[in-house]
This record gives sequence, structure tokens and C-alpha cells, in this order.
Amino acid sequence: MQEPSRIVNVFGNILVPAAAGTLFDDAALCRAMLDFESALARAQAQEEVIPPSAAQAIVAACDSLQLDAAALTEGGRRSGAMAVPLVAALTQALQSAGQADAVRHLHYGATTQDVVDTAQALMTRHALGELLAQVQASVQWLRDEAARHARTPMLARTLLQPAQVTSWGLKCAQWAAPLARSHAQLRQLAQRALALQLGGAVGNLSTLGEAGERVAARMAAQLGLRCAVGNWHTQRDEWMRLGLEVAVLAGSLSKIAGDLVLMSQAEVAEVVAGDAQSGGSSAMPHKRNPVACMQAVAACAQVPHLAATLLSTMAQAHERGMGQWQAEVAVWPQLWVQAFAAASAVNSALSGLRADPQRMARNIDELQGVVCSEALAHTLAVSLGKPAAAALVRSLGAQAIERRTPLVTLLLADPAVAALDASQRSALTTACDPAVAVLPSARLCERMLQAADSDAL
Repeated sequence: MQEPSRIVNVFGNILVPAAAGTLFDDAALCRAMLDFESALARAQAQEEVIPPSAAQAIVAACDSLQLDAAALTEGGRRSGAMAVPLVAALTQALQSAGQADAVRHLHYGATTQDVVDTAQALMTRHALGELLAQVQASVQWLRDEAARHARTPMLARTLLQPAQVTSWGLKCAQWAAPLARSHAQLRQLAQRALALQLGGAVGNLSTLGEAGERVAARMAAQLGLRCAVGNWHTQRDEWMRLGLEVAVLAGSLSKIAGDLVLMSQAEVAEVVAGDAQSGGSSAMPHKRNPVACMQAVAACAQVPHLAATLLSTMAQAHERGMGQWQAEVAVWPQLWVQAFAAASAVNSALSGLRADPQRMARNIDELQGVVCSEALAHTLAVSLGKPAAAALVRSLGAQAIERRTPLVTLLLADPAVAALDASQRSALTTACDPAVAVLPSARLCERMLQAADSDAL
């Protein structure tokens, strides 16, 4: 019989690093489900719910069995419950090993959702560690760069137009801050969300009786998960909060990647992303495309829809969801894979990023000082009044760009300004100095870095 072909998404795969494919792959799921059954048997034997000999046989079968993911999928497709083919495979393994007596103790008191939810928690714990490592590396790079360039002037842009002078260091510090907040939030939320699921058929551990809570505590300790009070079969709030914070993180990563793309355009050229040399064109040899940033933006674009799907699955009926839980467990891994891909791509772009302070300064100079119009208007308002000062700066600002003449030069030549004393005229020149204009941004950058130093990442 010919093996059925699997769906391969080549275009999706080029957006994620190879490591992302192992976070929730078939092998990880099979191992996690077997770990659940092994821990269940051990805990039940320790609480004298099942014989030690049966537990030993079940543990041995879990350790040695190589599950066939394709067979599990086909069995789950027919039964609608992944534990059915899992228990069937373990039953066959026990019988083949001459341990048929242990079969009646296998999966005792548990249900499919217990297995799958706990497996998801185990895989998510691993995925979280990998994700946080990428985020931490990016935060550290950004903070280091912010410290080096707190006073490096660059254009701030609002509505994609030049606005005022800020600093490259402040931009990096502001990128780092939401990443650090998500890093802290994810760690905190995971402490509650990564919990053992053990409730049995309707979530009340009825089969295990008074030993149920003790079995659960032992299992949670073995697996390194929190032992929840009660089950979370259809109470998905803590689980969802963890997933939604991943979506928030993806939004912050997408913002960084998008800004880097804009800054790396040839017309702007304030940064060159670390992977730029690898992103060529099939038709234009001169192209240097920021591939990592492109991958991050594309990966993040899918996240809001995944998060929305997860939210839509929360209304799970009564004690077991009818379709909603099944949709959730199908989407949950995709959310983490996309976020990990984005975090890896941003980290890759940053790790080789080269900033160009000279080009940043030139981009400011080419605007002939109009980005200092607010400071100039405030300085002139003392002598001319606010309306007159604003009108003069506005009219001469347009001329400065057209005539490619510094705005302060035109102001100093204006009769109303020429009549001012030397100190007032000198204040106008000072207001246009990028080294002075950058100081508010530098101070804020330094305060943000000091605050970050007090927070352990």
C-alpha cells in the first residue's frame, strides 16, 4: 500500500528556522505522551493504586516503544481521541513483552485530554525556553547598543515623516523595553499555565478516589509541572494568557523588524541589517535585501489570526469541549513556532547589525534644521510672541528646504530676528545643534537603561 503523501508548505518553511520544526514535531509529541503515561504509572504505584509490577512494565514499555506518528494520526482521525491509538500501541507492546496483566492498569483513571494537555504543557515548556533565549539575546544586544549610542543623533519620524532629533540609543532602548516586559510576563505566566492535566473522564478524578490528588502531586513533581487544584479541561484562561502574551511579543518583534527595514532602505541607509549580503535578487545583482527582517515580519503577520482562533476556542461546553479544544490544540503549536521564528529572525538581524552614525547625521543635516522648528519657535516666542514666532519659522522652513539653506541662517537674516541681542541670536544657533537637540533623548535613554539594570532579565 502506498504511503499517503504529507502536506508540505515550502513557502511557510522558508520563513522559520530549522530548529522551530522540532518544538512541536511528531517525535516531541510522542515522547511527551509516553512521559505522561510513565509518570502516571509510577505515581499510582507509589500511592498503591496499581501494583508496582504493573507500573514497572508500563514504564518499561513507555521507555522502549517507538510510536508511529502516522499510525497515531490515522487512529486519532477515526476515533477523534489521540489517547485511543496511544493506549492501543502500549497495550500491544505490553502483550508482546508478556505483560498482559499490566494492561488493565494502563492509563488508569485518565482521559485523552489529560494526556494531550500535559503533553502540550511539556512541549510548550521547551518551546518557551527556546523562545526566551532568543528574546534575551536581542534585549542584551539592544541594551548594549543603547549604552554605546545614547548620544548619537538620528531622525525621529512620525507618520513616516521627519519630526525631530532623537538618539539611536533611545531607539534601541525603546525596542528593548517591550521585549524585556514580555520576557518577564512569559516567565511569570508560565508558572501557572504550565500545569499537569489530570482529571479523568469528567474532571473530578472519580476513578482514583481519595488517592487522585496525591497521584497528581507526584506526577507533577516527576514532570516538573505545576500541580493545579482541580482540572483545566474547559477552564483555559491561564493557558490562554500565556499564549496571548506570545502574540504580544510577536507584535513587538514585528515593530522592530519593520523599523529596521525602513532604516535600511538605500535612501535612508542608517543601518545595514546583519543578513543583508545574503538577500539577493534573481534579476538585480545589486540588491541587498534584509531577509531576516522579512522573515520576522512574515512570521508575525500570521500571529494575530492564530491568537484570535485561540480566543474563539475558549467557550468549551460543559466538562469537555466539542470541537473547540480540538481546534485549540491544532493551532497552539503554530503560534509558538511563528513567534520563535520571528524572535530568531530579529536576533539574527540584530547580531550583525551595523549602524551608520555619519549617515544618521547627514540625514539630519539634509533637512536644513527644519526638524528643530519647535525648539526655534519656542526660543523666538520669548521675544516675538508665540503666534508670530510660529508663523515665521513655518514660512522660512519651507524656504530652507527649497533653497537648501539652513533654517537658522534664514532666521538670523530676517529683520525681526536681526534686531534681537546677541544672546538671543546665539540661542537660535544652539537650538539647531544636533548635539544639543539629542540631549533629552540621551537622558531618557540613560534612565531607561538604569531602570533595566534594576530588573533582572
